[in-house]
Amino acid sequence: MPHRPRRTALLLLPAAVLAGLLAACKDSGTPSAAPSAVTVVSPSAAGSPSAAASPPAASPSPKAAVNKVPTCAQVKDAMVRGSIDPYDAFGSAGAPLTEGIFGGEDGLTLAVQQACTTGDLGGKLGKVTVGTIMSSYVDTTGRWWGVMLCVKPGSRAQCTVHFVLDDRDPIESVSIAGHKLTVVYLTRPDDAGSATVAVRRTAVYGVSGSTLTELSHTDAPYTP
Repeated sequence: MPHRPRRTALLLLPAAVLAGLLAACKDSGTPSAAPSAVTVVSPSAAGSPSAAASPPAASPSPKAAVNKVPTCAQVKDAMVRGSIDPYDAFGSAGAPLTEGIFGGEDGLTLAVQQACTTGDLGGKLGKVTVGTIMSSYVDTTGRWWGVMLCVKPGSRAQCTVHFVLDDRDPIESVSIAGHKLTVVYLTRPDDAGSATVAVRRTAVYGVSGSTLTELSHTDAPYTP
């Protein structure tokens, strides 16, 4: 008998049965909608819903302390110091003034003078009160005028003497403009006696780092 090729039987299903099978496959398959987003919580925030909701607020940065500027009247009760003799003897604390005067046991007297102003010197010095002070010793004729810069970080003004003039060179005025300090004082020619003042000098100082440096000066004749 001749060999016949095998035929595969086709299963014919009714239309209603086929529709039911397709519906079942659609329900059990991959959902058509995309999965909802998932919030990932770090291990350190686990168990703390509020930490996951918002990061901790940053701590505010501390504000730098700002020195206040004393009035010229407050300078009279300041603590005065400096790296120049005789002010360096009082260390960082300074010599305490009372109504503009300090008297030491060694005969030293410090006396605040009238010339005073307030202004902005710029640089590291900024806004300050510029006061003038004179030092002298009992039973001597020497008188030394100095220029001091004053701030008021607390209840009492703090003044630092930046430079001292020659013996018996009285300061007439101080003023600040354009971040420069102008000092007008009386002095004498180099060949004149120390007791004779014959020159009115106008000296201009600028800020160099945290110190004052003379930039220029002009002289005019002076007659007592």
